[in-house]
Amino acid sequence: MPKLTFHIPAELTISDDDCRIIHVVGCDRLVRFTGVKRSEDRMVLELLETDGVKVKVPFRDAQRNARMLSTCALRVENKTPYNLLLELARGTLFRFRNLTNACLDAHLDLLDITKRLLKDATENFAQAAIGKETPGEANPRALLSLQQSLQGLSQLEHVYAMASHHAISKQPKERAFLRGITLNEPLSAEVQPLFTKALNTIVIEPNWKKCEPEIGHYDWKDVDLTLDTIREKGHATVLGPMFTLDKFSTPDWLYLWENDFEEVLSAVEKYTAALVQHYRNRVDLWYCAAGLNDHTALPMKEEQRLQLMLHIVQSMRSSGLRAPLLVSFARPWGEYMTTRDRELAPIHFAEELVRARVGITGIGLEFNFGELSPATYYRGFFDVVDILDYWSLLGVPLFVTISAPSSWRPDPNAIYDPNRQEEPLERISRRTQREIVSHVLPALLTHPQVQGVFWSQVSDSQPHRFPHAGLLDPRGRPKSAVNKMTDLIRTYFPENI
Repeated sequence: MPKLTFHIPAELTISDDDCRIIHVVGCDRLVRFTGVKRSEDRMVLELLETDGVKVKVPFRDAQRNARMLSTCALRVENKTPYNLLLELARGTLFRFRNLTNACLDAHLDLLDITKRLLKDATENFAQAAIGKETPGEANPRALLSLQQSLQGLSQLEHVYAMASHHAISKQPKERAFLRGITLNEPLSAEVQPLFTKALNTIVIEPNWKKCEPEIGHYDWKDVDLTLDTIREKGHATVLGPMFTLDKFSTPDWLYLWENDFEEVLSAVEKYTAALVQHYRNRVDLWYCAAGLNDHTALPMKEEQRLQLMLHIVQSMRSSGLRAPLLVSFARPWGEYMTTRDRELAPIHFAEELVRARVGITGIGLEFNFGELSPATYYRGFFDVVDILDYWSLLGVPLFVTISAPSSWRPDPNAIYDPNRQEEPLERISRRTQREIVSHVLPALLTHPQVQGVFWSQVSDSQPHRFPHAGLLDPRGRPKSAVNKMTDLIRTYFPENI
């Protein structure tokens, strides 16, 4: 089996959790099977590829801010181990230089300090590469180059976002953009302060477990009350996701048929028919399914996952529904493909739906950030821009659901709570959540293919999926991310507020 061997210098921390996240991608941007073996200062990646690959590695800076970094393309079966820190510095500097040159070619104004950082990062990397045989001098130089490149990339974010915003604003047609939150619990008084002019859309999830507690017995009371209240306030409404099939929303009785896929399809079809009949002409958009490509409570093969998505959409269209239909995909970078049993990347599922011409109006990307599966490891501004550009090739409007944690402590209300007893290497706090909003949201609001952004969890006091990822704390008080989100929306959509 082809292998990539790395030396891990003392300046770089790679934990056991990191080894479960590290993966490689090919020239087509798709994640490849990756087996990771670690022994003290040596790491070996076992691959099925012989061509050059890029390695994606979690990284924490001096303030413990986390993000995924990438090497440049590396040759497999290297006889001399690669210095992992040097290769991460090379890959980050390569991105910094390319983006800087792109900004200069577009005649965008860059700060002198940004240009200086590029010069210093290049000089420090060159010294590290030349002197790599003396690690005591080379490794600190490589780390400094990496830090300078990351600082420079952070300064380019605002330049890039404002340039993209300016280009969009010059379009003759006013941009229709949905900005909202997802309610997956009954509407409560503590949520009301979030209904500001900055938000124009509310996503209402009809939790299957609650709406059909027994086979054929439907309870729409909570959803009806929430929907009627939202419509009275004048917000656009999105109903869904109708199906996630995770532990949070899968009815207990459905587990009786976990080994009978035809019965599962039948139950899905009946629930779809009842839902469409009850809410026809009462909502603006229908959010059919979320995350079926990745984590589901019922075990399914990949072809069954795809068949289920198609079946849901076809069932809705066959009922005569003509409203816009949305489907979203978990972990859009495709990290789950590191195992041997997965062959279809998230974008492959989306491509099949688009090519089937079943009537999909929008494709969604789920950015549920966190440090452990099934969350997506933290990404930066330009990582988000890259993945949005990639999915834009589908030629379908995109929307994004996003969440991020505000604490590392145990969360008894969360389905995916890792129940940590010790603080992780990553800094996870309210400041972390606010900074993710600060870095990621501008990339979403200013991308020309994105037409909607929804925060996927509201309150930490109610049962939810991801730990501490709500906008309201357990006492119902807004977190600082709310103000940051509002400020950014006002910056890029001042005419709508």
